[in-house]
Amino acid sequence: MIRRTLIGFAVLAACLVVAGFLGQIHRGTDSISILRPVFGVGCAFGALLARSFWLRILFGGIAILAVVTVSVHFLPQGPGGDIRVYSKNLGHRNVEMQEVVADIETVGVDVVMLQEVTAENEYILQALQVSFPYQHLCRFSGRIGIALVSQHAFAGDPVCSDRRALLAAPIALGDQQLWAVSAHIPWPWPYDTAENEIASMEVLSRLDGPIVIAGDFNMVPWAGRVRRVMALTDTRLAGPVQPTLYFKGVPLPIDLVMAPGGGAVETRPLFGSAHMGVVADLSVWSP
Repeated sequence: MIRRTLIGFAVLAACLVVAGFLGQIHRGTDSISILRPVFGVGCAFGALLARSFWLRILFGGIAILAVVTVSVHFLPQGPGGDIRVYSKNLGHRNVEMQEVVADIETVGVDVVMLQEVTAENEYILQALQVSFPYQHLCRFSGRIGIALVSQHAFAGDPVCSDRRALLAAPIALGDQQLWAVSAHIPWPWPYDTAENEIASMEVLSRLDGPIVIAGDFNMVPWAGRVRRVMALTDTRLAGPVQPTLYFKGVPLPIDLVMAPGGGAVETRPLFGSAHMGVVADLSVWSP
């Protein structure tokens, strides 16, 4: 009886692993994919408990699929050398802006992407004005905004999505040009945020040239949302991906960085936010 019950849970886990790959059909499956590592463990137990050879093969195969598609994102990559970026969800109630400013200036980056820029913490842009004179802020919901500041001149007008999702700015980097994107896409299902993700895709589809993206995706790297963004922008995740937010003790890698050639990532302290900062050396044009 106990074995049958556990096998039933393993069947459910296997179904949920598979469902987590169906983000193109319904956004709810993206939320399901967050627990793919847990469901993968359930499938592994199913492989151990099942008496049928084919059932063991089925459970084992799905368990391996879950493990591989999650763990690959935690592998280190070669260092990128084309551009260095800093990204952080400031947290709308953050009062440690001086510490954030000091950290940004310490790590020495070309571009900074900031999320949850509010009336309370917006003065960080003024504090960064000398080091990062080229700035743009997209205001959303009348309060929370997305910002991007750069040491390098804008090569055109920055673009804001129609709904809170992202800010894209063309950056002149020497004799090259790229689009730098600061992203903050709200959590998907069960929340009514489909329009936000659609708005991000509409902007990204209009960008011509290489793109680097950093920000709070509110989704894990193996989810459909992240795959869709990478496919649309011809980018890959910089790594190793690391947890940047602890939700009720659960580590979530949701602050991500993408570039055409990927790159190397490190996390920075919280400094008054629920989100760690992320610094990445990215490969844009390098072979």
